[in-house]
Amino acid sequence: MGKSVYHFDRWAEFLAVTLAENIARCSISQSPIHKVRIQLSRDQYWPIGYKAVLENGLVAKQVHQMTIESDSSVNTLEYFYRCPTQLPMMKASADEVADQFIPAAKKWDDAFYDDAWSLKLGDCIPALLLQLSFRSVVKLLPQQLRHQGLDISEDFSVQYYDGENFLSFIYDSVLDQLKRQIGFYLGDERVFNEALSLCFKHEENKKWFQQLKS
Repeated sequence: MGKSVYHFDRWAEFLAVTLAENIARCSISQSPIHKVRIQLSRDQYWPIGYKAVLENGLVAKQVHQMTIESDSSVNTLEYFYRCPTQLPMMKASADEVADQFIPAAKKWDDAFYDDAWSLKLGDCIPALLLQLSFRSVVKLLPQQLRHQGLDISEDFSVQYYDGENFLSFIYDSVLDQLKRQIGFYLGDERVFNEALSLCFKHEENKKWFQQLKS
């Protein structure tokens, strides 16, 4: 059995493809898609729903599909494909990646401790990279929608909503936090390289992460 990985770059691609596939199964008029609102949950890492608003103001609805109880205009997000990573769906679920990584990191670096690597703590490296993966979906989704044969408006936008508030993942802010965390906890070269292999699949993203260490 292979090593469990987050591979946040592949996770972002997987989510963009999943969203586009869901939206393509909606009843959509000739009007382009103006906005997609992605619904997050306090209990899950994976998004739970989406709302696609057309340029004519109508909301795209899937046929014979469940909606989010608190908002009937939000479709439940269906995951048709197998996820290529081991990012846990539920926040209460075991994190296989952390369970493998933390004991190894402690062997290499006596100063490393459990709470230095957690998806649940918002300022930890995995949680910050998850936020950046959500930002990546914003860039990837238009291409995937076009791949599905769907038109999007010139001012197409993507929003994240947790049921109460709209969320902003500000790049510079997340990047500053990420650099600090890398400096604090990934000083050992073996720990850093292991984290690199767990978090990224694509070489260009690995190079980006390596630059944050310098």
